[in-house]
Amino acid sequence: MLVLANMNKLILIRKEILAACFFVLAVSSFGEEVKLKSDDLFRVDHLMEIDVKMLPSDWEKLRKESDRSNASMSRIFGSGASSGNRFNLYKAEISIDGTIIKNIGIRAKGFIGSLNPERPSLKVKFDEYVDQSPIQGLDRLTLNNNVQDVSLASQFLTYKLFNKAGVPAPRVSHCKVTVNGEYLGIYSHVESVRAPFIKKRYQKYSGELYEGTISDFYPIAVENIEAKNSYTKKNRTLSKELAEVLETKEGFNLDEVKKYINLEKFVRFWAMESLLGFWDGYTNNQNNYYAYSNPNDQKRFHFIPWGADGAFTKDRGPFSRFGGEQDQPRSVYSQSMLANRLFQTDEVQALYRKTMIDILKNVWNENEIIDDINRIQALTRTHLHSRQNRLDEGVDKLITFVESRRSDIEPELDEWPVRVQNGPRIPRHSVKVGELIGNFKTKWENERIRNVSGIGKTDLELNLNGKKITLSELGSVGQPEEIRRWFGGRSSGRSRVPSPTITLQGLSEDDEKELTVVLAVNRNDFKSNEDSVSFRGSLSLRDLDGDQEGDAFRRFMSMKSLEGELKLTEAGMNEGDAVVGKLRMEVKESRGGFNFGNRGRRR
Repeated sequence: MLVLANMNKLILIRKEILAACFFVLAVSSFGEEVKLKSDDLFRVDHLMEIDVKMLPSDWEKLRKESDRSNASMSRIFGSGASSGNRFNLYKAEISIDGTIIKNIGIRAKGFIGSLNPERPSLKVKFDEYVDQSPIQGLDRLTLNNNVQDVSLASQFLTYKLFNKAGVPAPRVSHCKVTVNGEYLGIYSHVESVRAPFIKKRYQKYSGELYEGTISDFYPIAVENIEAKNSYTKKNRTLSKELAEVLETKEGFNLDEVKKYINLEKFVRFWAMESLLGFWDGYTNNQNNYYAYSNPNDQKRFHFIPWGADGAFTKDRGPFSRFGGEQDQPRSVYSQSMLANRLFQTDEVQALYRKTMIDILKNVWNENEIIDDINRIQALTRTHLHSRQNRLDEGVDKLITFVESRRSDIEPELDEWPVRVQNGPRIPRHSVKVGELIGNFKTKWENERIRNVSGIGKTDLELNLNGKKITLSELGSVGQPEEIRRWFGGRSSGRSRVPSPTITLQGLSEDDEKELTVVLAVNRNDFKSNEDSVSFRGSLSLRDLDGDQEGDAFRRFMSMKSLEGELKLTEAGMNEGDAVVGKLRMEVKESRGGFNFGNRGRRR
């Protein structure tokens, strides 16, 4: 009996062990169990430690994607890739203060100024490869490299002050980031504006959610505002209706606009952007914002700030001198459709002044802000990356702004209303201006060639603005992409493998302008292929006798984009390899946005 009892006990133990093993396997199949809460990741008194491990080859690919050639400039000036994402996700493992989460997706992120292949900003998605929710209240991480936020405090302060003012904004903490044993420095961990954020602040996630990047509520450009949830991708009704109301030819109707936005909430958001010197936000630059049609507020839009690493700036940003914005008031930003239209009404002018006075009294506390700056400095100073060598400069500039901002704003409130010049800036959009059709049969050159006329066999048909352009001296070549440093950006000291390009050139017989077409292709796609390949395409016409150095910016601004079909029947990147293909493309020109002049300003 004793032996039998022991055997039964052993069988029971084995069953329990098997059940436990099955549970562990089940958990690992569906993902990591919840181990952290979102509040754990936003402690202001703690420097979080992030350690990422991934394939070294994937890390190098990710870094190369965080380069300013990666279509970010195209998004500003209207050029665009034919298809494909700017950034690819890679599989990795992440440790957050020692808690390990496996099978996560990680990619580069950023836009122009924050792109950096040495220290890329990072986006982490937990459920990309397995169904897991390892952090309660967060479904992803956004890790900003602070390349533009040299004080390490702009993002934290901006969002804290928005929240204090009653405008929902992301939470921010600071962290040390290491990837594959390489320390990248102090990053800002910013709460992502996705389902968990929206549900926490607005209870429901069934409204239209948009992210604006150099885009605005203007009828011919509203489609450029990016839909951020599945509902919005299928239904953009409210954004289109708001755009039509703002652009109505019958005169501006404030009561109609109130049906689409919560006016008091928007004016509070607007006043905060202006007070904080957030030049790269919605009301001044039609950039860095989310808009959500709140189901609990008659589906009216509420605005959420984003991308605040460039706040606390007294001027209106690096492009203001081109748009004639130097003499605009400091207390009111007014380039966006909503801000400029609304400020034309007496009711909104009065509400704006009342709101700004309230914010200065109840939100803007200089001593509290400076205490936060000093706390962040003490928390991070001994953990900086060698590239983060401008902390003192950034902190001094930030404190100077905080101490003087009240005296910048209050005199204008005393002389109210201030005068807002010009109309809203027409947001960036592209219009079709022509067609390009042709074929080429040429070869690959390892060294770049400036003048490719006469090389290979090339046929092109170009129509621009309804006129056929007769071309001569045609030529083409496959060659490495020309690496540019946009707007004098600092070199990371890290070489980037250039994309393969097809360069086509010719001479316009009517006015003897040089035509240059550049088609940049992903390295993995540059091969013989029966299908169309994605590409980034540009077309330019330049005077051969012009000042090439002095006119560089003007020529860049006049560059046209190409969208359509490119097929490579033969392609290779070894010296002398055949490069053969054909193309059929629309020629598009960017209007509005940073393309200054009459096209960029609505009066």
